[in-house]
Amino acid sequence: MKRGLLLSFFGLLLFQIGFGQSWRRVGDWGNDYKSIKWVNTNVGFIGGENILLKSIDGGLSWVEMGLPMRMDVLDLSFFDDQNGVLINEEGQIFKSTNGGGSWSSPSYPENLTLNRVIHIDENRLIISGDDGLILRSVNGGASWSIIDVPTDASIRKVFFVDQDLGYAVSSDSEILKTFNAGESWELHDSGFDVALNAIYFTNDTTGYAVGDQGAIIKTEDGALNWEFINSGIDTDLTDVIFNPLYPLVGVISGDGGTILRTDNGGLTFIGATSRTIENIERLSIRNETNNILALASSGVLISSNNTGLSWTLRLAGKASDFNAAAFVTDQKGYIAGDNGLILTTTNGGTRLTDSSRPISLPFNSAFFVSGNAGYISGDNGNIISTRNSGANWTTLNPGTNKNVNGLYFFDFNKGIAVGDQGLITMTENQGINWLTVTSGVANYNLKDVLFFNENDGVIVGERGLVLITSTGGLDWKKVSIGSTVDLKAISILDEVTAIAVSTSSAVFKTSDKGVNWEPLTTGFNIPLSDIAFLDESVGFITGENGLIIRTFDAGENWEKLETATYQNFTGISFGDLNVGYAVGENGIFYQYTCQVPAEIPTIFGEDNICISQQIYSIQDLGIEDENYEWRVDGGSVIQGQGTARVVIRWDTPGRNAVLVRGTNNCGNGETTALEVVVSEEPKETTTIQGEGVVCVNTLEEYSVDSIPGTEYFWEATGGVVREGQGTSIITLEWTNLAEQSISVSTRNPCGQGPTSEKAIRVITIPDQPSAIQGSVKVGFQETDYAITGVQDINYQWSITGGGEIISGQGSSTVRVNWTTPGDHVVEVTPVNACNQGSSRMLSVNVNLITSIEEEVADANIEVFPSPSFDGDVHVSVEGIAGLEYIGVYNAMGLKIKEVPTKVGQFVYFINGLPKGLHVLVLRSRTKEYKRKILVL
Repeated sequence: MKRGLLLSFFGLLLFQIGFGQSWRRVGDWGNDYKSIKWVNTNVGFIGGENILLKSIDGGLSWVEMGLPMRMDVLDLSFFDDQNGVLINEEGQIFKSTNGGGSWSSPSYPENLTLNRVIHIDENRLIISGDDGLILRSVNGGASWSIIDVPTDASIRKVFFVDQDLGYAVSSDSEILKTFNAGESWELHDSGFDVALNAIYFTNDTTGYAVGDQGAIIKTEDGALNWEFINSGIDTDLTDVIFNPLYPLVGVISGDGGTILRTDNGGLTFIGATSRTIENIERLSIRNETNNILALASSGVLISSNNTGLSWTLRLAGKASDFNAAAFVTDQKGYIAGDNGLILTTTNGGTRLTDSSRPISLPFNSAFFVSGNAGYISGDNGNIISTRNSGANWTTLNPGTNKNVNGLYFFDFNKGIAVGDQGLITMTENQGINWLTVTSGVANYNLKDVLFFNENDGVIVGERGLVLITSTGGLDWKKVSIGSTVDLKAISILDEVTAIAVSTSSAVFKTSDKGVNWEPLTTGFNIPLSDIAFLDESVGFITGENGLIIRTFDAGENWEKLETATYQNFTGISFGDLNVGYAVGENGIFYQYTCQVPAEIPTIFGEDNICISQQIYSIQDLGIEDENYEWRVDGGSVIQGQGTARVVIRWDTPGRNAVLVRGTNNCGNGETTALEVVVSEEPKETTTIQGEGVVCVNTLEEYSVDSIPGTEYFWEATGGVVREGQGTSIITLEWTNLAEQSISVSTRNPCGQGPTSEKAIRVITIPDQPSAIQGSVKVGFQETDYAITGVQDINYQWSITGGGEIISGQGSSTVRVNWTTPGDHVVEVTPVNACNQGSSRMLSVNVNLITSIEEEVADANIEVFPSPSFDGDVHVSVEGIAGLEYIGVYNAMGLKIKEVPTKVGQFVYFINGLPKGLHVLVLRSRTKEYKRKILVL
């Protein structure tokens, strides 16, 4: 027997070593424990709420075993380490002959309410139940028959002193006794009106029973008479046990963590500190030791090595179901669950800080945008946020009481939430305000949402629903996946690929941002719950009954990973490539610690080459089971894929890359990249861009189009390259005047290229212009002014008043229309790219009378008398064809007299002119004539 136990122990040890490289349980189970049974000093079993545990090291460690179905184990009994029976709340009986490795269903009466099972010996067993039920088996549990019992009360516990003598207690304070291993029973009245829950006899005649309201009774005559023992409490008591080695020492358990102990055969009972406030369900003592273990709710297992005098907490889990996890590093993360549960950890779950909210509703999802900031959502429209790692939470108001099942945030400000009855709501200000988006699927419950980028997103939901958007979530379109399964979660692989899982084991993949979907085969017909991908290839899926599967090829093939649990997983999250976490029902919490290859520090090889074949390599550390995956942009691997040295054929010129990452059975490491510039035979550069006329002693920039991998060599006559030599852009200082040039030639790994050239004129600040040529005394007329022009100089003209420049601005000659009499100045300033030079000015007097003297007499016009002493004159006009106007103006240009003209008239009389010098103006259709009139 010892040799067998030793082999079993080493088998378990090897399993745990292998398991440590993959998924391992962190913390304890949160299931309610109902029953414990030791078959020898080392081997024991625990059963409870959908859980069966086994220890082969005296309770130092426990391994979860498979149940025949999802069930609550009410009680179990093992005769030895192989043969056992368990019963569940549905009245079903199961039998194992291989230590709980597998279970069969024997023949038994159905539709019965069972509560306890006990082995009398290897073949004979008793099951008790409600309504006075006793079932008996004489063939090791293979078949069962009902025994007639003189009570209709619920029989709570059966205890056998030896293979024939046994006792039982009932809910009606009755004591039952058998002398023939349970074939028949006699009824005894305890004399106390209280429900009894457990019984224990230290010998044939001395026994103890405990029950509700703190009841403790004792018999010393084989159940004929019972005496009351004052417990001092009114708590319901659940079990009683005495140490077979020291029959005077006993322990009683009860609700609220109650432990009572006696060391004088029950004369007195003293309370002991149990280290728990949970209801203690059962007590069990390890064979031939003083070690007692007690079971309680929420996965509590306490242990005493001195028959109940002091206690140690051995196991204690979380009773709440965990629904979602969001880990932001390999150690820091957040867990959300039922009844407002929020847990935070900074050490990978070794310690969990409770930040739960005071609500009875569940939280369903969690999304964190950084290590400190994130969101959690749940039923009844609950969305909360934190910015300080969960120390404080802000309650948000999305304007709905629908259950919120999925979250996605681009950053802490902008995000989207989805939920029941087609709920889609968005925020852009940290959840302060929400915009409800019409989904068009109000009869569907939406479960998860993700985005490939800021515009393209996918939502999955019940009955095969998939919605996609290309507008950042403002509009959604329904697409078909060809199935009506309930989709539960979705994960991104790359910028266009995602995989969704369902509660019916179906898996679907899209490679075009959700437009089209194809089913994937995992090979596991188990309902799935969540999915997470580490990169474009490696991903994990969680499911019921402890299922975690992994793919290395983007979902084409899947393998099951050992988890050693049969609890349902509900969520999965990875803080980095090496460490992940899975959560589930009854507070199950698992950590994944598989070391992917470390990031490769350097790729060795040429990074500026002509189109050719090249060798690239990395340092090979000789790590077992590690391969290297190479990828090339602009070429292809033609030799060495999977090794530390590859031959690459470069096909495409330009800025390319060679990339490599390590791979092993844990996944893919980080990718390392080397940029490689690939060139072809150099060609003539594009036209040199830059100024063609420049100033001496200035810096100018010149450039051509840049080609990766190309060197540029610049030369200039009359100038010096100050910056950028070798590149496509230079800064050049011009040092000499006159006609110069700049040239550039190229070179790359393929050879020397042709030269391009550009002519440059180098100039300086212009000299003062020559003297301005033009009339200095003018009337109201257009007059030209000019200087001697110089090439590449812009001449800016201006006048101080008296008229306007009507043409020639910028050139060496302008025309001015003088309109106002007086002294004015014409000024010209030379300007070029270097600056402006000194100006030249010319003073001009504008006077209407002055301008008359300059006219050429080309018509026979006479004025008499001249001068006139009375203001009356005659005007004789000959040689003017088509005379249209005769007028008289004073020296200020104001009209003082107008005389009508008449065809065929050659003499006109003008009278009443004032004294002074006046101007006579005559106009024909083509010309204007002016004469002076002096009146004294």
